[in-house]
Amino acid sequence: MRPRSRAWIATFIALAGSLPAAAIVASAPHAIAQESGMPPPDPTAPPVDAPAPPRSPEDEARRAQAVARVGDVAITVGQLEDEIARQTPFMRARFRDRHELEELLDTLVRFEMLAREADRRGLGTDPEVREAVAQSAVQHMIRRDFDERITVESIPQADVQAYYDGHPDEFSRPEVRRASQIVLESEEQARALVEEARAADARRFRQLAQERSIDPESRQRGGDLRYFDDHGVSPNSADPAVDEAIVRATFALTNVGDVGDPIRIGGEGANQRWAIVKLTGLRPAEHRSVEDAGQGIRLRLWRTRRQEALEGFVEELRGRIHTEVHYERMAGIRFDPPERLSSDPHAEGADEEGAEGEGTEGESELGPVAPRGGAPDPHEGLDLAPATPEPEED
Repeated sequence: MRPRSRAWIATFIALAGSLPAAAIVASAPHAIAQESGMPPPDPTAPPVDAPAPPRSPEDEARRAQAVARVGDVAITVGQLEDEIARQTPFMRARFRDRHELEELLDTLVRFEMLAREADRRGLGTDPEVREAVAQSAVQHMIRRDFDERITVESIPQADVQAYYDGHPDEFSRPEVRRASQIVLESEEQARALVEEARAADARRFRQLAQERSIDPESRQRGGDLRYFDDHGVSPNSADPAVDEAIVRATFALTNVGDVGDPIRIGGEGANQRWAIVKLTGLRPAEHRSVEDAGQGIRLRLWRTRRQEALEGFVEELRGRIHTEVHYERMAGIRFDPPERLSSDPHAEGADEEGAEGEGTEGESELGPVAPRGGAPDPHEGLDLAPATPEPEED
């Protein structure tokens, strides 16, 4: 009889529930996931571990030595080594103790005995067991046919360079600044308020904007205009362009927290207004070379090509295997009522819009981020320098 696969044994242990938690942790993390209610791993997800390097015939012979037998099944040196290698570095160090190593071998023996008894009782036809075995088989096929063929190292440098050249905005960012404004009707009003605005801390400046500004949109945010470049364009495309005079005044200020002299905005005539501008944040220009960004690009291309190859394989299977899907019948699915959402404004995730020096909603270091469930952030993994926000004052 062939030795059972680790996934097969772990599944029986999870169903039997006969071993202490320490034994299962040592040898069957997938079983623990099933017992604790965790979702099973995605069989098409990229592997965490790299394929093992080829072994010499002498090493294979050493690993094939049996250290225990349960009926006609041998437990080998190689099995013990593989179980130890799956543990964390801390756990691996424990197995240098002979007593710990003997306990691990005893655990594998108990696994095999329980698996044989489960076989005898016909549990191999149990739906949960069949599902676990099928999932293990899919994982093995994906690893063999895709992950060992399409690797990160297989992405040519020429492809990395081509991606880098074709996506310059992902690796360069202009300087952007954040400002707050108080808009007033006349120059006299602005000059009468500017000294108080300069003496105000961040919180007081927001209060002044909320109390005195006549610009309805920014007033609701305490005067905050969010981040914009020297053309008044926000990294978040949903934000409107900033007035040219505000942009010039903001980029003329030196330090975060500085407040400039009153400026005229809105053109001439009835549209003319006056504004007091405060610099509240600064993100310097950044640029990453292809050498700095290369590994991140290579990982992205690898994920894309692996997924494309997998999707192409699935489409090929659709052509060979008769498949029917009736989406309209999903209308009969019943769901448990959703849990009531907390109305506590201080709960985790509560909106803190307008906090000066904080990033705004929908904005990342390099620009807009996708909402939950949306497309991935195209700047993922590009570790550019953080902003220089104005510290919150009491």
